[in-house]
Amino acid sequence: MNYGSLSDLGQNMMLRRQGAGLKTSLSTLTTELTTGRRENVSDYVRGDFGPLAALERSVKRLDGFALGRDALSLRVTGVQTSLGAMQDTVATFGTDLIGAASLEQPGVLDAKLANAPERFNQVVSYLNAQVSGQYLFSGVASDRKPLPDGAELLTHIRNIAMTATDASDFVTQVNSWFDDSGGGFDTLAYNGAAQAQSGVAISEAHTIGLPVKADDGAIRSMLRDLAIAAVVSEGTLPMSDMEKRAVLSSVGEGLIASEQALISMRRDTGVTEQLLSEADVAGRVERGLLDGAISKITSADPYETASALEAVQHQIETLYVLTARTSQLRLSDYLR
Repeated sequence: MNYGSLSDLGQNMMLRRQGAGLKTSLSTLTTELTTGRRENVSDYVRGDFGPLAALERSVKRLDGFALGRDALSLRVTGVQTSLGAMQDTVATFGTDLIGAASLEQPGVLDAKLANAPERFNQVVSYLNAQVSGQYLFSGVASDRKPLPDGAELLTHIRNIAMTATDASDFVTQVNSWFDDSGGGFDTLAYNGAAQAQSGVAISEAHTIGLPVKADDGAIRSMLRDLAIAAVVSEGTLPMSDMEKRAVLSSVGEGLIASEQALISMRRDTGVTEQLLSEADVAGRVERGLLDGAISKITSADPYETASALEAVQHQIETLYVLTARTSQLRLSDYLR
C-alpha cells in the first residue's frame, strides 16, 4: 500500500511558503489600512483599466476648465473693478458741468472744471489696468498696454487746441481725432488689438469672452469729453464765456451718456461673473462625483481591510503554533 506524506524538509518548506504569503498579505493590508488606497488595483479591476482611465481623463478635463475659470475670473473681476472706478470718476461730473454752465458765474464753472485733468488721467489709468501681467482692455493683445499715459494723450489734444481757429473748430477736430477710423486715436493712442477676447471655454456647455476694449465707442466718447474738459480748464484755447458754457454743457451731456454706458457694461460683466460662478459650482459637483467613482476603484474599504487584517493575523498566529509543534516532534513520540 502507498502512503502519501510530506518529509520533514517538505513540510518545513510548505510552512515557510505559507508564512511568506501571509507576511506579504499582512504588509499589503497594513499599507492599505494606513493609506486608504488599494495596493493592487489591477487585481480589483481584473486588468480592465478602461473605466478608471476614462474617469481620470474626465477629471483632467474638469481641472483644465477650472484653471481657465480661475484665470478668467481674475480678469473679469479686474474689469468690473475698473469699470466701477471709471463710473465713480465721471459720476455727477456731467450734471455738475451742465448745472454750472447754465449759470452766468464763471467762477462756479471753473471750480467744477478744476479737477478735469485729474479725472481724465484716472480714467486712462483704469483702462491701462492689468491683472497677473495681462492688460484688461487690450482685447486679445493682453500683453500690450492699450493706451499711453494720460499726460501724453492730453498733449495731442493741447496741440489741436493750439491750431484750432475757435471753440467750434477745436471740438470738431477733437471729435475727428477720437472717432474717425484711422484717426489720431487709432494711430497714436490705442495699442491693443482690434479683436476682443471671446470664445473662452469655461465648461463643456459654455464659452464667454471679455468684449470691453479701450477703443470701444463708448470709451472713446468718455475720453473725448474728459479731454475737452481738461484742456478747456487749462485755458489753452481762448474762448468767450458763452462759448465755454456751450462746449462744457455739451461735454456734460456726453458724460451723462457715458455713465449710462458704463452701467450697461458693468451689468454685462456681472452676467459674465454669474456664469463663471455657476460653471464653477457645477464643475465642483461633477468633480466630486468623479472623485467618488475613482475612489470606489482605487480606495480600500477600511472595515473590510481591518477585518481581513485581523484574519491574516490570526492565520499567522496559528501558523506559528503549528510550526512550533511540528518542530518539537520526535520519532520516539510518534512510535508510542
